[in-house]
Amino acid sequence: MNKEITLVCEETFDGIMTAVYNGWVFMNKGWIVHIHPGRNYTPTFFSEFVPVETDLDKAVRVAESVRIKVSEKAYRMVYEACMHYDEDRADAVFNFLKLAYPAGARVTKMLGNPAVMRLMELSRKVSNEAHLFKEFLRFDELKGNVLYGKIEPKCDVLPFVAQHFDERFPEEDWIIYDAKRKKSAVHKHNMDTIFVEGRDMDHLTKDLQTNDEYRDLWQVFFKTIGIEARYNPKCQQNHMPEWYRKNVTEFQ
Repeated sequence: MNKEITLVCEETFDGIMTAVYNGWVFMNKGWIVHIHPGRNYTPTFFSEFVPVETDLDKAVRVAESVRIKVSEKAYRMVYEACMHYDEDRADAVFNFLKLAYPAGARVTKMLGNPAVMRLMELSRKVSNEAHLFKEFLRFDELKGNVLYGKIEPKCDVLPFVAQHFDERFPEEDWIIYDAKRKKSAVHKHNMDTIFVEGRDMDHLTKDLQTNDEYRDLWQVFFKTIGIEARYNPKCQQNHMPEWYRKNVTEFQ
């Protein structure tokens, strides 16, 4: 009977990639490998518990191997899946890669395989949520003409949202704050965006411009554009669920 091992890693892309690297070594020795991102793992009698320290060199080697030996599309799917919140996301990535390396680029078309479908499901969820937050994000203005936007997504979509606004507002100073993960994307005009983790940015709201005429105009527009005879809260709820509205200007 093969022994089982559970590698417990950080809840980051680099952490999961490191665990994939280590997991491959154990798998080649005959172990059944599971990967659990996060610290809320409870060890069991059926699987050996091994913590994994993030190693950037290992993470880069795995990421580059996916790009070169499989495809850029597969790498994108793996990256997006790692940004999901499901506890099985790292297992899904590992199972997908076990299939992907022998199959090569055609693996993304193997839709009848459960490992491919599961990874695609996670990837699509992250991609869809990122797309919605690109539309739903609203900026306020801090003193000093710095734009400030706050989001609380289910998935870790900040990198995708930041990339979008990096291309859209390259000459502006802005901060996008993921309050759920205490992670921020900070952009200074015509410079690269940097990510800051572990710092609460809510204290910046004390510097919000209180007499923002654009905020007022947007709220008035939202209230007057609707057709009263066609008011359909259920339809609106389907297109924009309540939890998206928490930081949206027109719902304040």
